[in-house]
Amino acid sequence: MSKLETPVTRMVLAVVNDQDSDIVEEALQQERTSFSKFPSTGGFLLEKNVTFLIATDDRQKDKVVELLSAAAKKRVSYVAATMDYTPFPMVIPAETMIGGVTIFTMKVEHFEEY
Repeated sequence: MSKLETPVTRMVLAVVNDQDSDIVEEALQQERTSFSKFPSTGGFLLEKNVTFLIATDDRQKDKVVELLSAAAKKRVSYVAATMDYTPFPMVIPAETMIGGVTIFTMKVEHFEEY
């Protein structure tokens, strides 16, 4: 059984675009931060995402948030949009923003490691 280097008092849940997941994972490993990751799917655009569960303490929480926001960048993408009110359906590319990170921070009241 391995012991964590820092006491766990915060759980950071971060949802990042699949394209940014390797960068985020590498940055967390360099900081020796404990985390788990699992695949997820976005809502509106059904984009592939990765959800990270990051165990940290109160002092390191802000550093983790900064690291996540620096590693996961927003970018422009194009989706097919249909034009309404035309005699026949027309599909045009519509510009939209994807990527970035959605972060939830939760206080941990109890933690056990087996």
